[in-house]
Amino acid sequence: MIDILISAYNGEEYIREQIDSILNQTYTDWRLLIRDDGSKDRTLEIIEGYVGKFNKKIYFINDKDKHLGASMSFFKLLNYSTADYIMFCDQDDVWIADKIEITLNKMHDLEKLYPDKPILIHSNLKVVNGGLKIIDEFFWKYQKLNPNLKRLNNLLIQNNVTGCTVMINRKLKDLLETVPGNLIMHDWWFALVASAFGVIDYIDEPLILYRQHGANDTGAKKYRISYFINRSLKYDEAVKTINKIINQGKEFYSIYRNMLTKEQKDIVYNFITLFEVGRFKRIYRIFKYKFFKYGFLRNLGFIIVMLIPSKRKGAYNEDFYNNSNSKL
Repeated sequence: MIDILISAYNGEEYIREQIDSILNQTYTDWRLLIRDDGSKDRTLEIIEGYVGKFNKKIYFINDKDKHLGASMSFFKLLNYSTADYIMFCDQDDVWIADKIEITLNKMHDLEKLYPDKPILIHSNLKVVNGGLKIIDEFFWKYQKLNPNLKRLNNLLIQNNVTGCTVMINRKLKDLLETVPGNLIMHDWWFALVASAFGVIDYIDEPLILYRQHGANDTGAKKYRISYFINRSLKYDEAVKTINKIINQGKEFYSIYRNMLTKEQKDIVYNFITLFEVGRFKRIYRIFKYKFFKYGFLRNLGFIIVMLIPSKRKGAYNEDFYNNSNSKL
């Protein structure tokens, strides 16, 4: 059995197409759990219509919390999942008919190789516009992403896992019981946990029509040199972005430090304290631990930000690293 999780919010325009694409999957042993995150349009009415028609396949998760945001809403949905495998689904995409079948076959192959490991699988996507016209056949090429960068040192600084393509097994789900209070996106968090304690693999085939319509909670942005230059010139925004990423790493360290190996602790600690040391020591750490993104321009931009003088020093020390009872 597979649980498919949808967090819906003001999705009346596209959610029918997404649900229909799930109903038309070649693999049928699944149930769909939908949580509405406080929609103000007809989304809830549409969901209730599907639940009434497919009451043994589609379930509405009715809780008192309203607008949590996509990431926290997915964590809420995880509490209701009891299946061996879990998939995550956006409300506005369209799934290729054999998406579940292909992903599950990959999962079974990996579980034969790693029978005791938490596993995360993700796939490529087709980027389409609101009318499903293809913008680019391959999302990873469109955004200049490399799914082979799946080690912890890479994923601390850059995510390449797109949540709406993800399947996880029960062992990984069990590691996600503590809900982080400081994260950027749920898929990035899942990738960090899977990288540290299990296996990440991917399917180099687009299994989703990834719709871009101007109102996406997150989305695809074509990576051009002009985009890089524009972002690089906005130093304050760049520093804020890096701080958010580092704060996510601090949260990860706080929750999982007692489970990390000594080598992993060393990697994470040296990442989350980058702004606590001088500029040149930061650069030394980046190269020593290979805190690299994919692509020369991205790494150049990161190094430029790291050369900006820090106003924050001394917030961490060796006691924080060595003492398992330390708190962020």
